[in-house]
Amino acid sequence: MLLKINITRELGVPKLLLFIIEIMIMILAVLLGLRTAGALGCGIFAIVAQLIMIFGFQIPPGSAPVTAVLIILSIGIAGGTLQATGGIDYLVYIASKIIERFPKSIIFIAPMIVFVFVFGIGTANIALSLEPIIAKTAQKANIQPKKALTASVLTANLALLCSPAASATAYIISVLAGYDISMGKYLSIVLPTAMMSMLLLSVFCTFVGKNNPIPSQKLVELPEETLPSEFSKNVKFGVLAFLICVLGILTFGIFPHLMPSFNVNGKTVNVEMTDIVQFFMYLSAAINLLLSKINTSDILTSHISQSAFGALFAVLGPGWLGATIFNAPNNLKILKNDIGQAISSVPWLVIVLVSVVAMIVISQTATASIMVPIVMSLGIPPIYFVAMVQTLNVNFVIPAQPTLLFAVELDETGRTRPTSFIIPGFFVIITSVVIGFTLKLLLGY
Repeated sequence: MLLKINITRELGVPKLLLFIIEIMIMILAVLLGLRTAGALGCGIFAIVAQLIMIFGFQIPPGSAPVTAVLIILSIGIAGGTLQATGGIDYLVYIASKIIERFPKSIIFIAPMIVFVFVFGIGTANIALSLEPIIAKTAQKANIQPKKALTASVLTANLALLCSPAASATAYIISVLAGYDISMGKYLSIVLPTAMMSMLLLSVFCTFVGKNNPIPSQKLVELPEETLPSEFSKNVKFGVLAFLICVLGILTFGIFPHLMPSFNVNGKTVNVEMTDIVQFFMYLSAAINLLLSKINTSDILTSHISQSAFGALFAVLGPGWLGATIFNAPNNLKILKNDIGQAISSVPWLVIVLVSVVAMIVISQTATASIMVPIVMSLGIPPIYFVAMVQTLNVNFVIPAQPTLLFAVELDETGRTRPTSFIIPGFFVIITSVVIGFTLKLLLGY
């Protein structure tokens, strides 16, 4: 006989206290998973916590975020295929040439290039490849590498939450689609907000802080980057195919009336935007497979695919656990009647709450999978979350992000430290929230 322990009945624990305990178990599971095995561990430990909720707290299991998982899988395969064919190297080569061409404007040019490429490819990993070039170019121009590197690292995060090919964005849009928030509406706020915030961040990094030239004794001859410089036509066509597919996703997201519809039993059925993303991502992968002869193992072991698989579990585990906890009948009543009413009178508390969780969890995808269901359960208008979505990027306080750590390691002058990102980071987050809500009002949402 299966042993069941009904904590509420046996111990007489108040419902609100029980709800808090469940949330604490969720947070502990996510943090323990991240500490143990990164994004993969985050998903695994969250699913273990799911067992505790079902058998210990007698909560019915919620719905797994299957759609979001499938989208992230398609993004990982498409991006991994592009990387395996050499397409990412080609993009890095182009970006490096543009950056090196404008050394005196490196604090503005580098973030712009990073933004464009992260937006188009959907991964901040491309910034890792550009950071050595940014540091070298800044140093040659006698500009503090710290300023250009800080602006570029933080900009990569801004761009990530705009890209339809990013796992975090894919998850957010898949959830918001159920609340009548299309990709077009999402991008109408998030994209211009990120671009304006990027420019203001570059201005901030230019004028804030010491502008002393680099002492000659600290000028170090950085090794030249050994980037590939010759690429076949097939690689170039493959990159073009990937970018056209991303453009296709954007087109259907902004103009949903262009999507095909069908008459099924007298009812008009439209193709879901979440399906469109998968179709175009797999189309991109198929074209690249036809153009270049590569081993499938190279796709699965590529950095982009590995990151996507980690993000997949970071969404599956916490997303499933969150659906179980926050959709439980008793918890739903507490969220709507008690916490929801308190939050509705002071809605800015949600901004603080999301920022604190993002600061601890660090991963945008994992934070989104935890916080988006909570925010929606509180009765906060979905468009409110869109305006404050960049709070998911408060991941610079605890120095654990690869792009941040690599930037610190690269700066031979020693001026870029793990704490160098905190003040510019909060500046750009606050700026993006202010701009986001301003655009929300101007657009009449």
